[in-house]
Amino acid sequence: MVVAALVLPLGARVGARHFHDDTLWANTLGSLGGSGESFDFDIFLGAGDDVLAGRSPYPKPEALEGQLGSPYAYPPLLALLVTPLAVLPETVADTFVPGVVFTLLLIAATVGALGLLGVRDWRCYPVALLYPVTLEAFEYGAIGPVLLFLLALAWRFRDDSVGSGVATGGAVVLKLFLWPSLVWLAVTRRLRAAALGAVAAAALALLSWSVIGFSGLAGYPRLLRRLVENEAENSYSGFAVLRAIGLPELASHALVLAGGVALLVLAGRAARTPALESVEQDRRSLTLTLAAALVLTPILWLHYLVLLVLPIALARPRLSLLWFAPLAMTAFEWLDWYRGWPNGDSEALASVSAVVVLVFAVSLRRSGSPADESRSAPARA
Repeated sequence: MVVAALVLPLGARVGARHFHDDTLWANTLGSLGGSGESFDFDIFLGAGDDVLAGRSPYPKPEALEGQLGSPYAYPPLLALLVTPLAVLPETVADTFVPGVVFTLLLIAATVGALGLLGVRDWRCYPVALLYPVTLEAFEYGAIGPVLLFLLALAWRFRDDSVGSGVATGGAVVLKLFLWPSLVWLAVTRRLRAAALGAVAAAALALLSWSVIGFSGLAGYPRLLRRLVENEAENSYSGFAVLRAIGLPELASHALVLAGGVALLVLAGRAARTPALESVEQDRRSLTLTLAAALVLTPILWLHYLVLLVLPIALARPRLSLLWFAPLAMTAFEWLDWYRGWPNGDSEALASVSAVVVLVFAVSLRRSGSPADESRSAPARA
């Protein structure tokens, strides 16, 4: 691991010298090699600096009335978690050290998640790491791989109420749109874990806010509303897709809500289908609740879709054609259909939506052999 932590950034640094264009590959090499800026991580690091200096990481109330820009919009927990990186030397030999360390942590989280999900076929690992959505998470310094790792922990320890509850609560507090994962625990009759998850999410949020004297808490809901107003229709969300095909705003909201609720109902039904083995009930219901989360979120960026690794890994723990579905987005970048900010572009929205639907549709079929299912059995405390 230590050797990989040294070799990967050095190799990326060398590779970045040969790529000077604004492409996913070039930018990812820049982030890993420490020669490029990680958009999301820069925001997290700035919030960590604010916390260390005793300042609020949130914009002042008057700023919410004007042009919002790209503010820190997470609970203080994430800012507190990155404070150890904020005290590292910012640059060493022209290398952005905190960015390199954070990118390596994201890579480790992705690899760790695959292991927790029961993937033993080594060929699956490089495929998942080369997904455009995974590379974008590394490029931006986004926390998608961390969320994937937490959900993988919840799956692996799903019969341990404390382990699954805390892991799920941690994922929810870092990204609120993952609240359907608590529904998964409930519909699979893990009510204690679901309750612990909800309590853990609330406690982590409140405790982290107490560290900064609850600064910014009163205006936080308004901050989230402003972000939704600015970004929802311009992202890859279900709402944005429906608006792009010409549906009115109210109808789009209604259809998104109906679709999300329908998926949660199907998750509850899958969890209680007597014809399925218990592990298959758990797997299908988790896949459906994750689909519901992605449908219901008002804002969805491409790096969120690193979470597609979860249904793929659970459905096909060995390499199969399904593993290559997200790699299709590599071709989308060549065709200029892969855009960080689609702004209602129909080709970008349609191509990405097709991949997401395909992954979930195939993942919901019965998974592999009984041997595969046994390897997905939950760990117990």
